[in-house]
Amino acid sequence: MADLRDKVKADRGLIKNIQLIIPGYRGYRIKEDLRIADRLLREELANRFSVAQNGFEGARKAIAKRNAIDLIEDAGELVTRTHAATEKLKHAEQGYTGISPDYRIQEPQLNQMYEWDLRLLSLIEGLMKIANNLKDTARTMPESDIALELTNALQAIEDYETVFDRRREAIAGLEIG
Repeated sequence: MADLRDKVKADRGLIKNIQLIIPGYRGYRIKEDLRIADRLLREELANRFSVAQNGFEGARKAIAKRNAIDLIEDAGELVTRTHAATEKLKHAEQGYTGISPDYRIQEPQLNQMYEWDLRLLSLIEGLMKIANNLKDTARTMPESDIALELTNALQAIEDYETVFDRRREAIAGLEIG
């Protein structure tokens, strides 16, 4: 995925470029562009997460049709957790501080926020692969293999949630790096 920070910079119009040369407004414009890039990235991540969620939902339905009772709970948990993760991602902190905030979020912190969100991309893509594989093979795969795939998927969502929580802690200043 291309770095959306560069795309937002390249898509600046005349007004935004003028804002960059106005003293006192330049910093605001740069930070606002970083917030926009991060929001766009999170929207794309949420869209990809929705694809994974749909894959897990398809796998859950296939498992239910097989009457694989022992596996339905894990499949349902995956659907629930991917839905919750998608919603958290859509509404994650953006680093907006307003005009006269008590605490200012500077450009390095906004770049760090973007980097955290970029790290989530590979985790979500891994979940998408697992979800699509499960959806495509849950009807024919042996139950022991499905159980293993579900375990891998639950571990992958756990890994994602850990990184997402670390992102929130880092942004809140509770943890560095």
